[in-house]
Amino acid sequence: MKILENAVVLSNTRIAPHIWSMWLQSPEICAAAVPGQFLHVRIKESTLPLLRRPLSIGRVEEDKLELVWRVVGTGTEEFTKRSAGETVSLLGPLGRGFSAPDSLEHAIMVGGGLGVPPMVYLHDHLKAKGVQTHLLIGARTAEDIPLGPDDTARQDAEIILEKPGDGPSGLATELAMKWFTALKESGKLGKTAVYICGPWGLVLAMQKITPGEKLMLAEVSLEQQMGCGIGVCQGCAVRVKGGPTSYQLVCHDGPVFPLFDVESPHGK
Repeated sequence: MKILENAVVLSNTRIAPHIWSMWLQSPEICAAAVPGQFLHVRIKESTLPLLRRPLSIGRVEEDKLELVWRVVGTGTEEFTKRSAGETVSLLGPLGRGFSAPDSLEHAIMVGGGLGVPPMVYLHDHLKAKGVQTHLLIGARTAEDIPLGPDDTARQDAEIILEKPGDGPSGLATELAMKWFTALKESGKLGKTAVYICGPWGLVLAMQKITPGEKLMLAEVSLEQQMGCGIGVCQGCAVRVKGGPTSYQLVCHDGPVFPLFDVESPHGK
């Protein structure tokens, strides 16, 4: 069910040089949301910016939710100007969220860049259900990690940086391979799910290394530009194997898909 709600801004904070976190009070959407879904956000009632912006739900805590975004233009710059007490128009929760079978015992969550917030939401959700969670975060530099310096998710996560400097360096796939090996040796891969969210480079790399036939499931949440967010404009189509049609819409049929069904729009 899609809900249109004027959410009250509780806080709006810069957590990295170009990354912001906004907490909003949104009781109806919070009650309906599941990890992996997103919102279409309208920051003010005007023609500039004309379109709503899609943002993943980063966390839900009772009747409060978090949105995390990177400032990349005038639209996302407008988001930074909202203050506590003001309202923001939210449409959602939209799309298909992650699967979480009752028999799931281990979850490997791999987030890259702004794909980290939905992984944190899923991590919190599964951890509360008693699942053994392994939150793996990859970023280019320490300044690209979309978590505040005091964020509790940092305590649970394994973080690796592409550029050597402020912490262990390497790729998120290396962390994933370590857990695949450990869970295989302990005979637990069959009770394990893999969840991914991040740029296409990460998605394609995880397709190559993930032992899909041995896992309970493997899912990916795709990052895609979109216009309407509700399946009308057809602007976010991606090629997907095994579906009713060759192309499916990230906003309506996703953003979560089986990992091995999605094909890169770049043909790689």
